[in-house]
Amino acid sequence: MDTNLVLRDGTSNLTGDESLTAVNIGPMVHPMELCILVPSITATDTLDVEVEFNDDGSTEIANFNFKQITEAGFYHEPIFTHHDYILVKLNITDVGGGGFSSGATKVWLQPVGRYDGDYNH
Repeated sequence: MDTNLVLRDGTSNLTGDESLTAVNIGPMVHPMELCILVPSITATDTLDVEVEFNDDGSTEIANFNFKQITEAGFYHEPIFTHHDYILVKLNITDVGGGGFSSGATKVWLQPVGRYDGDYNH
């Protein structure tokens, strides 16, 4: 795995909102997928993941949201963009007020794995 594509390495617990570092990924020729590993989350808390695309590392041009995360697990969505940068925002909701923690949450980008190139023939 390309360490430049690890957006959150999980060395610390996710306990609040985070905007991860914008990464230059485009314009893309082949799709990638955004992966999120959430090791734990309390029954009433939620995690919202917003993905923003931009051309300068800061000004949003387009975005999409993952389905709201309410339980531990591995989540992934394919992405493809003609924009230069991707920025991932993790937004927590501490419903019970007892303190949010989804454990050592990890976020990374990886190739989808199914390309349409000639080498597949």
